[in-house]
Amino acid sequence: MKRLIPLIIAITTLALVTTPTQAAGNARVTRDAKAGTYLRYDGTSDATTSACSTSRRSQNEPAVAVDPHNTNVVTAGSNDYCAALVNGDAWAGFYRSTNGGTSWQDSLVPGYPADTSAAGMASPAHAFCNAAGDPTQSFDNAGRLFYGFICFNRSQPQNGSTFVATYGSDGAHYVRTALVDKGTPSGNSAGLFEDKINLAVDQTNGPSSGNVYVAWAQFAGFAPNDRILFSRSTDHGKTFSAPISASPEVVGAAQFADLAVGPDGTVYLTYRTFTFPLPGTNAIWLQRSTDGGVSWSAPVQVAGIAPFDSSQFSGNGTGDCGDGPFSCPTGLTFERFSSLSAVAADSTGVHVVWNAETANGQAKIFARSSPDGISWPTDAASIDSVATGHQWFPDIASSGGVITVVFYDSRADAAYAPGLPPGNTAGGTSSGGAVDTLVAESTDGGATWTESLVSTVSSNFDWETHGRMRIPFWGDYIYVSSVDGRTNVAWTDSRNLVAGSDPRETGSSDDQDGFDGYQTCTWDPNDINAPSYSSPSVSDPCLSQGGLDQNIYGMRV
Repeated sequence: MKRLIPLIIAITTLALVTTPTQAAGNARVTRDAKAGTYLRYDGTSDATTSACSTSRRSQNEPAVAVDPHNTNVVTAGSNDYCAALVNGDAWAGFYRSTNGGTSWQDSLVPGYPADTSAAGMASPAHAFCNAAGDPTQSFDNAGRLFYGFICFNRSQPQNGSTFVATYGSDGAHYVRTALVDKGTPSGNSAGLFEDKINLAVDQTNGPSSGNVYVAWAQFAGFAPNDRILFSRSTDHGKTFSAPISASPEVVGAAQFADLAVGPDGTVYLTYRTFTFPLPGTNAIWLQRSTDGGVSWSAPVQVAGIAPFDSSQFSGNGTGDCGDGPFSCPTGLTFERFSSLSAVAADSTGVHVVWNAETANGQAKIFARSSPDGISWPTDAASIDSVATGHQWFPDIASSGGVITVVFYDSRADAAYAPGLPPGNTAGGTSSGGAVDTLVAESTDGGATWTESLVSTVSSNFDWETHGRMRIPFWGDYIYVSSVDGRTNVAWTDSRNLVAGSDPRETGSSDDQDGFDGYQTCTWDPNDINAPSYSSPSVSDPCLSQGGLDQNIYGMRV
């Protein structure tokens, strides 16, 4: 394991630590094991939604939003790989609940390649790109839902671009999709790729009420310095302003943008920077706009961090490790993850959370608050002092006097060690149910926290769910939304995965690491690539046997 420098932030206050209480129950959001569960935006079905309903495929990277116009309405989204059966790749899943998140109706954002509906054909994403994901969502006060996502091609031209779909009638009626920023359609990853979008809506009653704000990372091909771009809509998502660079003064690649709007309409933006290119730094930053996103303050460094990045566990710098050609020198199997930050704002101030390593290698969730986003009178502190388990992927929201942070936690991992990724034994096999979703709540402006266990079943994030590649992938974030004291969380979950053996691993090649899901696929022995990891095709029904059945779960807390 690559040794990392200890955190340079000062930890001077100890958060209140309590034993987490168990949540009452979880709701399965992505219901892909029964015919008729997925429908198009207009309530009808087509080949794509019919296949999605029984696909038992992967969904990850969830978003969730509570409707301030009717808090019984909750929407969610994900990277939904059910679309791959007909369309060849994942698409942006859209899910809606009218009972606070107890039950859900599943769908896809219109515009997927095989979408022949009027709305689908009219979408600017249709025929422009064949994969969509990175969902982010928020409502305005009138019940309009805004759903941000990226759309791209894995082959050339990549066309990585950002879009926002608008739904009216408390998310029940699809209205339109608008292009926010178009990537450069050049080959060999040499162009501009717009990625990792985040969206927030002004839900105040001030002069900027209803404004839609989006921020994202622009990957500049072979250029080393990624930057954060920002755009806004002042006409309910019909059009978006020309993007501006919100991070020109920071040094190092900037990623993982997160936005929040305070009670006075001030917009806050946090993101992380990396050490590359030199002299970059691993740090968490915050900027603010007091004029509705027209201009931005200079970046303020909230914390320098020792990052908890998956690449440190591979032995060769790779961010994810699996089987066959995707194995790593350490022999461990794990998904991609990284340190990132999130922001919320309320009457007590601005609250930023992030995950980072302590001096002993444990990953913790840290929080720091400011009265205005510029001065930071108190030091950062971890939200608990639990000595075992890694914590990562925090998100934060605040309403009704309660700040809520959701995160993944591996304190239940029987094989936990600071030098191991969650879910692995030292021998590189599965340690079983290792990861839970927790929330931490504060009623005193972030000074103390009380934790609750949200997931009712522990997950393992090292199942090799990424289709033909046979590596784990569980997304880059989870989500919390809080409006008028109603708070919903959504996370990625492995409880429905069916264990088994990968038929491409037989005899001495079968590593029996416990991360393979059940499927009945076989490869063509005459295929010159066999037994490589290039088969079966994504449409092969053997991949719907449960071995890839990763799902989104949610709960009102």
